[in-house]
Amino acid sequence: MPAFHGDGLIFEETLPVAWSAAPLPAAAEMVRLNADNQQLLGAESTLDDGRMPEALKDESPALVHELQRLEYKLNIVLRLIADLHLREHGLPPRRPIRLSSVGLEWFGGDAPSGSGLLKVYLNDSLPHALKIPSVVAGTRRQGDTEVTQLRFSGMSEAVVALLDKFIFRHHRRMVAGAKLAAP
Repeated sequence: MPAFHGDGLIFEETLPVAWSAAPLPAAAEMVRLNADNQQLLGAESTLDDGRMPEALKDESPALVHELQRLEYKLNIVLRLIADLHLREHGLPPRRPIRLSSVGLEWFGGDAPSGSGLLKVYLNDSLPHALKIPSVVAGTRRQGDTEVTQLRFSGMSEAVVALLDKFIFRHHRRMVAGAKLAAP
């Protein structure tokens, strides 16, 4: 589907997603959504990043060990908070999606129509949604499944860049996993 998703990488996963039909937001609301999405994507990028920063490579092993221990504890606290949030608020149903920085393909029933706000929960450890104003750009069939194509509207360049990085990180992990699984 390069025509719809463009030439970049595509993130394919089964994630909690929701749709709220509404007119596209005004400029002030779009600025707020972009700021929230930028913060969320920035936070998400730090959750799975187990690499040691270059600045710490020359530090004492005791300091590095202590920082790793603190990071581990912080991850446990984040997971507990996420579990409490999920218990109280829940998540929308999971569905297969195809995501790029320009749009999303929604597989199956309860298909969106018109314009609205797409909510995508990218990480179970961070149960906050990426909220993207979108417009239905078309539909197609994949076997017996209807696929609704949503085109994103009003995302800032910073959010697009962070979403591209998220998709690239996911792709890189898949490639690394495939290499480990190969004999």
